[in-house]
Amino acid sequence: MRPMVFLAVILTAFSTAQVHGQWLQTTGSASMEDISTESARSQAINDAIKQALLYSGLSLSSVQTLTNGILTQDELSLRSQGAVGQMHVLEEQQENGILSVTLQIEVLNEETQCAQSSLINHFALTRTGMENPQQARDGQIFDIPNAFTKQLYALMSQADLSMQPTPFFEDPISVRSFFSNQFAYDENVIDYISDASNSQYVLFSQITDTSVGSEHDKGYAFWKDDSYERYFNVEFILFDGLSFEKIWQKAYQTQALWEFEKTALVDVNSGVFWQSKYGRTISELSEQVMYDLNQTLQCLPAKGQIKHIDGDQVIINLGRSNGLTEGQHLTLAYSSNAITYEGKHLPKQVTSLYSVEIKQLYQHSAVAVNTAKRPMSNIQLNDLVLVK
Repeated sequence: MRPMVFLAVILTAFSTAQVHGQWLQTTGSASMEDISTESARSQAINDAIKQALLYSGLSLSSVQTLTNGILTQDELSLRSQGAVGQMHVLEEQQENGILSVTLQIEVLNEETQCAQSSLINHFALTRTGMENPQQARDGQIFDIPNAFTKQLYALMSQADLSMQPTPFFEDPISVRSFFSNQFAYDENVIDYISDASNSQYVLFSQITDTSVGSEHDKGYAFWKDDSYERYFNVEFILFDGLSFEKIWQKAYQTQALWEFEKTALVDVNSGVFWQSKYGRTISELSEQVMYDLNQTLQCLPAKGQIKHIDGDQVIINLGRSNGLTEGQHLTLAYSSNAITYEGKHLPKQVTSLYSVEIKQLYQHSAVAVNTAKRPMSNIQLNDLVLVK
């Protein structure tokens, strides 16, 4: 059973010349089924801290848990944008097989933290590739790329984030070239996916290791016992579909006990798989990916494109789902990417003197009217829209 998480936030903000802080009260809950009280407590605290930091816009890289009732934070590592001041355990309860821990956390936001965009950035979530498909023979988990992609989408689409995934994983995509050292990938693929999904960003990923290791706590071969270690390594790379720049890249590694028999045919789309130790570990990895990606996208400037021009009116590919409102003013910019001898694009953007006001708002588009006295004679299709 996956951990259950509930979040209640109480804010008491203060500021000085150097630091802005807020107190967050969060309650994390975890099932005690098939795990010890200490493990359940660790999961509950882990969830509570991650929820608090996600709410405050900070990024979490690791969580240290309770030791003899004392929350240690020596190994709590955050990005440079902020820090944890104080943490207190307010309450711990056990009821109906669920352990709940309520924490009060002081989160300090330094002045160096990026200015978060008010716009929700959309990214195309493509189907995960698999570098070594022969490793899927144990358990016959050949559909793990598709199952992992769907699990990522379900997780990210349900969270309250400054990003929103657009599903684009019906057909497999050859992603290996995007992760090569030579960067010998086709920019036309990025352009096509970005345009087809109406998303500024495109996320590629590939699973690099699902191999099995030695039997857990034993010195003989893993197939002599039902429990042995199995790895799950995956890497991600994010591109800007407007400039073709690589925005973010990171590799993740984890492992857990593989509790299924060697000859079993495991359905990776079933609850049995995702509730196993291996499935839960992959879910925890997915959460970390979500936090890291959200931290990256929330600090990027918001951009859209002009898709239709009719006199002093333009139709843009940003709408209500991106967080726009009627009456909002946007700035137009010229997009003129330079091209190298190798055929790669180098981004170039020139902000214009034109401003438009949103008059009609739809879910994924908007109609905006020129607010300047001069006609928009120099504005062309696919020029940029910048959110102030």
